[in-house]
Amino acid sequence: MRAGKLLICIAILEALTVLAGCGQAEVPVYQQDEGGILLTVLAGQSTSDAGIEDMIDEVLAEKYPDVKLQWECVDWGEKFNSQMQGRLAAGDIPDIMIGKAQDVQAYAHTGNLSVLPGDYKDKIVEEALKAVTVDGAIYGMPYNAWYQGVIYNKEIFRKYNLKVPATQKELKNIIKGRKENGVTPFASHFRESWKVGNMTMQFFMNEVFSSQPDWGDQFRQGSVNFADSPVIRRCLSYNKMILDASWQDALLIDQFESDSRFTDGQAAMYLTGSWSMQFTSQYNENMELGIFPFPNENGNARLIRETNMTFMKSAKTKHSELITDIFNTLLTSEKLEREILDFTQTASVVKGIEPASRSRIQDDIDRYEQDGQVVEVSQGNSQFVWSFQNDLAAQQLLWLQGEKTLDEVLAYADREREESAY
Repeated sequence: MRAGKLLICIAILEALTVLAGCGQAEVPVYQQDEGGILLTVLAGQSTSDAGIEDMIDEVLAEKYPDVKLQWECVDWGEKFNSQMQGRLAAGDIPDIMIGKAQDVQAYAHTGNLSVLPGDYKDKIVEEALKAVTVDGAIYGMPYNAWYQGVIYNKEIFRKYNLKVPATQKELKNIIKGRKENGVTPFASHFRESWKVGNMTMQFFMNEVFSSQPDWGDQFRQGSVNFADSPVIRRCLSYNKMILDASWQDALLIDQFESDSRFTDGQAAMYLTGSWSMQFTSQYNENMELGIFPFPNENGNARLIRETNMTFMKSAKTKHSELITDIFNTLLTSEKLEREILDFTQTASVVKGIEPASRSRIQDDIDRYEQDGQVVEVSQGNSQFVWSFQNDLAAQQLLWLQGEKTLDEVLAYADREREESAY
């Protein structure tokens, strides 16, 4: 879900045809404009994604001739949604859009996304396909997935003989004990609204949507509210609990600083996603880490999976067949898939593909998967669209900074209920 600066990258892909040879299939000829084919790409990127466009260019350059990919890479959490809505309103729709699975749920009903081939069902794992399927049709090609929960320092847990907490009571005991030992319980950063939005959805998934998957629909119908819901109030209060269990300057620092301190062993736990493993792997490859779900009140929380990088095709592009072939190339290039998995520290959603190197939290992830203790976050993101989540997070930051009360934040959410879904 992450911070990043606007990047405009123009990549010229070379070599459209493969040299003819005995037994080789004929390469299709695509309609070309004067000077070649230009495909526009709007890519919503998280912090760990910046640079994947170069990897994609390198692979595609070997196959597709006279094609120019014009990349516009924007921060997904802060810019992608506004860019998409502005483009749709202006009728200036990119040929290719790269977002997250939840963006498929948000934009498929607008009529601007093209239905993709059904044969993806044989290539992509079922859970990821569900996240990009609307009314039985596939509108996105999912590529990888993150896992979200509490990443913890195993060395600190061993030193103080701590067990992975399953309940809020157990977690609060760990927080209390670490403070008494002079250890910061939680690494955190609250300078960006996306971070608060991400954590809040983790709370919602295990406290709200696990028992009431249609809570958002009920909210829009007026049968439930934020202001009078003890569960919703508790979810938002968890952000305050983590802030109080973190560094004194947690409201001022960004993800980079938080990741750096955690990697340096300055905190026991970190409520985040596997995107933080990218930095950790680069700067402290010997650090022993694990992951567990942020405990809910009932003690039955599940680890959260997010189908991340998802390719979408414009329903109005002039080059539909070419884009379909490009998507298939991306999907069948094992070298590219493994390179992106290793670089982003993500898991594959393509059947039969495993990363070249194994993440240090992968053993825990595998165990939760095998035990059926993983939930796909698209369940919650289909109930509350990201723009609503991010606006709510911005209001929570005002509360955490002492400029608003929690009651005012809850009242704000109730006033904005019509904005919580498209």
